[in-house]
Amino acid sequence: MSFAGMMIQNAKVVPALEPQTMAGADTGPWVSMKGYDRIGILVYIAQGAVNTTAITVDRATNVSGADIDTGITLNHWWHITDTATGASDTWVKGVAAAAITSSATGTDASMYYIEVDADDLVTGVSAFGPKYDCVRLAVGASNVGNILAAVYVMHPSRYAQAVSPTPSALID
Repeated sequence: MSFAGMMIQNAKVVPALEPQTMAGADTGPWVSMKGYDRIGILVYIAQGAVNTTAITVDRATNVSGADIDTGITLNHWWHITDTATGASDTWVKGVAAAAITSSATGTDASMYYIEVDADDLVTGVSAFGPKYDCVRLAVGASNVGNILAAVYVMHPSRYAQAVSPTPSALID
């Protein structure tokens, strides 16, 4: 069996938000998409309270957050909401929006998957405007009874690597 085709060798997985209570708003680290065609952001919320949270993605021109543009339009996102672990694996496509509002049932768990194409980051920017190539996840405050965690999965690498690992996403 060849391991050259393994996902971990062709994608960069970066923690976005460590498991945490949702007492306050939070943002993940900025990641650079210079070396990748797209990014998937997987958000997992274990619900213990009947409060929603806003889930958004911001863009910037570097991993320090320069020229930040908050709440870009999320054209490609899916969700599995209010489901006990192992009860469903059916993703439902969401409607394009600048923010996703999480479920508020207060029971079970929900997952949200957002995919952003690197080319979409320049949409609406003039040829002389900022060159956006960095993104970060942002979540609004909810309730300490809700637990959230998230990861970034960047893929595929734009540049062939002679050896693993894939290009760093934490530096410009």
